[in-house]
Amino acid sequence: MKKTLWIDTKSGISADRFAAALIGLGVPEQVMTRTIKSAVEDTGMLDAHTHLEFLPGEVLAHRLHHTPLEEQEPLPWEETPSVLGKALAQANVKDAYADFAQRVLSILLAAKTQAASRSPKQTASLPIIGTARTPYKQKAPYQPQPENVNDGEFYIQVESQYAAATHELNTFSHIFVLSYLDKSLDPETTIRPPWKDDDKRYGTFATRSPNRPSPIGLTRVRLHRVEGKRIYTGPLDLFDGTPILDIKPFIQTLDSMADEEDTGSDGWLEGSDHLELHRLGIPHAHPGGSGTLDQPRILIALLTGIAHGLQHLCADCGSAVCTSPVNTGAAYDLTLTAQAIFEEYKIPYHSGTVSGKLVTSDGAAILTALSPKLITAEDMPSRDKHIAYGLGGQNLNAAPALGALPMLLIEQHPLE
Repeated sequence: MKKTLWIDTKSGISADRFAAALIGLGVPEQVMTRTIKSAVEDTGMLDAHTHLEFLPGEVLAHRLHHTPLEEQEPLPWEETPSVLGKALAQANVKDAYADFAQRVLSILLAAKTQAASRSPKQTASLPIIGTARTPYKQKAPYQPQPENVNDGEFYIQVESQYAAATHELNTFSHIFVLSYLDKSLDPETTIRPPWKDDDKRYGTFATRSPNRPSPIGLTRVRLHRVEGKRIYTGPLDLFDGTPILDIKPFIQTLDSMADEEDTGSDGWLEGSDHLELHRLGIPHAHPGGSGTLDQPRILIALLTGIAHGLQHLCADCGSAVCTSPVNTGAAYDLTLTAQAIFEEYKIPYHSGTVSGKLVTSDGAAILTALSPKLITAEDMPSRDKHIAYGLGGQNLNAAPALGALPMLLIEQHPLE
């Protein structure tokens, strides 16, 4: 007999917390982590591990961490269904459970398209004037450094109709390159810098994150020479093939701050050791990401682990019970994709007073794919000893019960 999942959404929902809660419900830890890691081993190495933590009241929770061990060429979203299908087959996930994982992905992809089509009140269409040619196919520096000069050849291939626009450009020593960051992830309004130890988030416009509403890159680079339709430069922090929107000369007299009383500031980065690494040009790594969990490979890994876990538990993945409305945390942290999912499938949600992203796009898709029956928070058992609590990679100390996702598995639907 299949069992019904009961999910309390007072702390939102995300794929990693959902997977961790399944471990608490009885999926062996090694089975879950091995399945997650194996799902993407053909396309990249991923570490996954869990540990126990105590919530208030000495309640145990499982926390799942997943960390990419190497950077790969971005996986196009349109290829994810076939890659997920292969991963599910390798994990021996069958029938309704394989269908469930594909349904989650289908919901997410449709919502991403819908969110992208939600045009703001004002938009602008810009021509592509050229293409960046760099040695970076899979991994590019976060900003050009002197040592990158030996990485290979850097130039901008200008479209034929704009070749005349480069006349006299070679009289300048440096140029500004404005690019379209076509490999950026879903736009975010707030960012958790991956190199900071805490979980404080900053407005996107106060960061250099590429995951912006308008993903435009700005690079100041040394100009070496102009040869026909090619502009040869110093190191560019761009993937090979990145579209170029514009090129402007750096004019020393105008663009340098000559007034010592108005030299600018480093804002919230002032005094940061990380900023000093950039200033000195010291090579360093940016661990992790901005906090999103719906990058294609990580999503495939988590969905494979979740589907395998549901199959192990014989849980009904076509019918669940969840509390309503879903707590999304601060309103500005809800992604457009998650919002599109909730609105399309009429799942009530509300923004709480806590900061932090309580609902991720993949979490919203998982909840929706479970075809949940909605109940009030009062109808959710609160002291059942069989409740499992799942924690993910993000610390949500301001959220209820530190952001843990509570789940139950009940053999017979109590409402029937």
